[in-house]
Amino acid sequence: METLMNTEVLRDQLLQFFELQKASEIKDLLERLHPSVASEILEAFEAERIATALDLLDSRLRADLFGYLSEDIQHAIAKNLPEKSLIDLIHFLSHDERVDFLNDFDDDKKEILIKKLAQKEREDVRKLDAYEEGTVGALMTSDYVALQPGYTASDAIAHLRQEAPDAETIYYAYILDEQRHVLGVVSLKQLILARPNRPVMDFAQRDVIALHTREPAENAVRALSKSDLLAMPVLDRQGKMVGIVTHDDVADTAEEESTEDFHRMGAVGGDLGTMSLRTAPSLQIIWSRMPWLLALVFMNIFSGAGIAFFENTIEAVVSLVFFLPLLIGSGGNAGAQASTLMVRAMAIGDVKMSNWFSLLRKEVGIALVLGIAMGLAVALVASFRAPEVIVVVASTMVIVVITGSLIGMSLPFVLSALKMDPATSSAPLVTSLADIAGVIIYFGIASWWFSIGADQIEALVPF
Repeated sequence: METLMNTEVLRDQLLQFFELQKASEIKDLLERLHPSVASEILEAFEAERIATALDLLDSRLRADLFGYLSEDIQHAIAKNLPEKSLIDLIHFLSHDERVDFLNDFDDDKKEILIKKLAQKEREDVRKLDAYEEGTVGALMTSDYVALQPGYTASDAIAHLRQEAPDAETIYYAYILDEQRHVLGVVSLKQLILARPNRPVMDFAQRDVIALHTREPAENAVRALSKSDLLAMPVLDRQGKMVGIVTHDDVADTAEEESTEDFHRMGAVGGDLGTMSLRTAPSLQIIWSRMPWLLALVFMNIFSGAGIAFFENTIEAVVSLVFFLPLLIGSGGNAGAQASTLMVRAMAIGDVKMSNWFSLLRKEVGIALVLGIAMGLAVALVASFRAPEVIVVVASTMVIVVITGSLIGMSLPFVLSALKMDPATSSAPLVTSLADIAGVIIYFGIASWWFSIGADQIEALVPF
């Protein structure tokens, strides 16, 4: 709460400075704040005022702060910048941010801007841009610190001082041979604590955990999370180091992946996952949500067809209708639970395709216990509301919970085998399948039960 209040106070203060046109006060305020905090405060203002504020800062700080702004605001500002100012801004962006920023322009504008960059920057942009989206190569940055194997600790620290302004991180420095193969890695802490004349290879970590350019970006998320490292080297096909992936790069990717998974599990398609819900156009949101909902409308026709098929049973025992929403809803809920747990386990690498059969057996046991507990609960309700259907609703509850759970846990595996994203086994999809199965199971059991017990129920229900 205190942080929120401070942000509001700073925003009000900045608004005052804007209205009074106090340029020096705006500059001092933004320089005092961390770029992430400054960008959060600035995003409350229109693009013109943000651009005015950025013009007051030195080039490096301007680029740092600009990198924290949302993509929409970045491009609203970029549209009004003179080309010289835009090139200067791109020059000071970090290597990976530079590529991401340029990729949001149309191809013609992007090519014009790239040609205006220095040769080294042009080559770097084209190299990083060549990697397929969603891979470690597209995620990495090429501004890392490399050391020569003959360096001493004092040589390395001197080199770090020289490279620090342009490096993404100086907490790790990588020792490379002439072919850029990784010989070892040293941390800043090790360099500070080592004797000045001690060779870096004497205390370097030689067994270096590395990623490869063509790996999926999610692998970097998992690797950095498990290793607790701030950065990892990235190697090309020849085993040469071409960049690093840092913890903040991974955090951004993890957030994007999580957002996309939540959207898919909510049956939301399109590219809404890359946009802000607050600023996304209403038509874009409608277009992202409509396809799945329309598909599920037609899928749910099967539920209606199932009910129509058992029309005679329903007419004979009207009390069955009272328990219909409860039973099929329970099956859908059990399926959604199982699906959510399975998608999450697959996303973090805890579960693989080879685990399906063992997990299926485990899920049967779990679902059976859950179904019996829920069956007893619904039997208690039926004993007061409609005693004649106790056996039907209790047995149906057990079976629909097991069926829904098995659908929910199996669908992510099926989609994965089909090379589709398991997250698309969304709660609405699982629920719809469980609903269809639930209707057939419920009225199928009811028809069977009352057909063999027609004599007994004739006194209760008129035909």
